[in-house]
Amino acid sequence: MLSRTADHLFWMSRYTERAEKPHAMGLSIQHRVRAQHVRGSQPCSIKEAAC
Repeated sequence: MLSRTADHLFWMSRYTERAEKPHAMGLSIQHRVRAQHVRGSQPCSIKEAAC
């Protein structure tokens, strides 16, 4: 039973880690778009801000 619990905790942490990565990338892109907007050079799209 202990090994099953450890296995579940391992996979739960892996799924949590995978779920956080796209969120962090989205926040990074959003920050770049806002920073460019403040400077007055807003990109045409969010895809351009990711470059």
